[in-house]
Amino acid sequence: MLRITPAQYSNLQSLFFTASPGNTTFELTPNAQIWPRALNSFIGGTPSDVYLIVHDIGSPSGSGFDFINGYTFLERFYSVFDTGNSQVGLANTPFTSATSN
Repeated sequence: MLRITPAQYSNLQSLFFTASPGNTTFELTPNAQIWPRALNSFIGGTPSDVYLIVHDIGSPSGSGFDFINGYTFLERFYSVFDTGNSQVGLANTPFTSATSN
């Protein structure tokens, strides 16, 4: 994980993911892009540190698989996986736009 300064965190912008079909856009707020500060000691950090959990995974593939939505995305959105029909359903939760983690 990358450690950023509080000043860098204050400049962090939301990430937006658009899912097809339907072109539904999902927002991952700045707070949703960082490791929960209350858990910093579990990764050897200090309470005042800010750790990004979002990172570039390399060069663009050209196939649309250029990132992985994981832990914090799944915390912020209800997710239903229909493997039989190769579908995923997403919906907002009370934590989708939370300003604290």
